[in-house]
Amino acid sequence: MPSVKAIGTIVAIIIVVSVISVYYYYKSSSTLQPATVNNNLRIVSLAPSDTQILISLGLGKYIVGTDYYSYQLLQSLNLTKDIPSNITVFSQISPPNISGLLLLHPTVIVIEKGLIGSYIEQMKEAGLNVLITNNDFASTYSQIENCILKVGEYFNVTSKAQQLIDWMNQKISDFSNAGNVSVAYLLWICPDLSFYTAGGNVFINSIIVQAGGINVFANYSGYPLLTPSPLLIIKPSVVIAQEVYNLTYTNYLISQYKGINSSNVYIIGNLATNLLNEPGPLSVYSIQVIKLIIEGKAPHFISDNWVINNLNVTLPVF
Repeated sequence: MPSVKAIGTIVAIIIVVSVISVYYYYKSSSTLQPATVNNNLRIVSLAPSDTQILISLGLGKYIVGTDYYSYQLLQSLNLTKDIPSNITVFSQISPPNISGLLLLHPTVIVIEKGLIGSYIEQMKEAGLNVLITNNDFASTYSQIENCILKVGEYFNVTSKAQQLIDWMNQKISDFSNAGNVSVAYLLWICPDLSFYTAGGNVFINSIIVQAGGINVFANYSGYPLLTPSPLLIIKPSVVIAQEVYNLTYTNYLISQYKGINSSNVYIIGNLATNLLNEPGPLSVYSIQVIKLIIEGKAPHFISDNWVINNLNVTLPVF
């Protein structure tokens, strides 16, 4: 099991990256000329949210390289059919494997500013063309849609981009629900029972609101680290926790919060977590997940199998 220090470092990186990303979201832009979609197009995508967008825009067959997390998500949803069978999968996003990228002779690399922004100049100096997005830390669905339009314009598939946006908006409308159920979202629980949560200006907050909930920690910003006291004082109607290592350990941690009714606690596994944490087209299904939890229609452990068998998660290809 990783050390507490390692856990703290990982979460700290997430928070720092999110702060940087919020600053750069509207500032980020690419000066690249629009690409010509033909058989010479070779795309590398280094973030799951970007990979989802590219596949939905009908560009999956041109993706010659992607990151491990993108590939893992596609595998979970049986969507690897939409990308080449011989695709190169990079084991890490940051720092980027520049020598490995060069070997693929990409015409463009789609990257998230918030994830590997500090390596952009190094990549350009190596002769790599980059299309810069910043979707991973969007705070609203409209920001995701702006990113889709940007990618669509670059690849000259604006009509497909609008079709994807329309599809997302229809799903959002189908899944959304008005309500005021108090929800506490535990992004990561530490061994001392302090926890990271989602503030009012991050994407998870938007999902909770769309699903008919009220984020009890919306008065905070970003991803704050809180002691158990606020959680125990507020006593939210629903507690949603991301799985920490495994279900048994997560249940143990939650059982240490005296005063929290276990019947109000829901733990989400890897796939549901990815739907919530990756602000791409598939994130619309996270509204459905939270809505079903709020309505008491979901199991207390949202496993990958439950998501696949009950939510009909599909990624449209236009």
